[in-house]
Amino acid sequence: MPVTEFADLIFTIARSPWALVALVGLLVVDGFFPLVPGETMVVTLAALGASGHGPEPVIVLLVAIAATMVGDGIAFLIGRSVHPTRWVWMRGTKAQRGLEWASARIEHNPGVILVGAKFLPFVRVAVTMTAGASALPVKRYLVYSFFAATLYTGYHVAVAIMAGGLFVANPFLGLAASITFGVLSGAVIGGVHRLVTLRRARTST
Repeated sequence: MPVTEFADLIFTIARSPWALVALVGLLVVDGFFPLVPGETMVVTLAALGASGHGPEPVIVLLVAIAATMVGDGIAFLIGRSVHPTRWVWMRGTKAQRGLEWASARIEHNPGVILVGAKFLPFVRVAVTMTAGASALPVKRYLVYSFFAATLYTGYHVAVAIMAGGLFVANPFLGLAASITFGVLSGAVIGGVHRLVTLRRARTST
């Protein structure tokens, strides 16, 4: 398939309602199973929209916020009914570290922890499930969830808009730049979190 035809196909898919349906599905699943590219889909559609080849970034943002809250809400309800440690996939090293970190802090600073952890894939699920397993009232959780989802999706949409706007003539270049920046920034945030966690562990021993 020629490059131009492939590009037209991608743009057609991005403009269709099914692209937003796929976005919702990925973000909902990403809320309780952090192995799907939910944020990558956000960046992809927003970057294409910023370059005029996809849905409006504002629409992507609003849909992403709602879908993210639904996914996080499912994780919260799971934590209410089944403790996170009973899930097989939550028994890995990263997940266990996330659970330990969340359990030690969720009771004292639930808002800060829920918002901050949203940018850390495994930790955010552990934190949300731990919040569900705790005595955190649902109304308070929904407020924190809204702020977390808004900041989380808003950040990725902003990155996509900047990159997509800079490469209007070549939307694929803008798309690649925005996804690369999103992945790198996520890795940096995760690295900083790990360093802080290790430093605190060393000082406490």
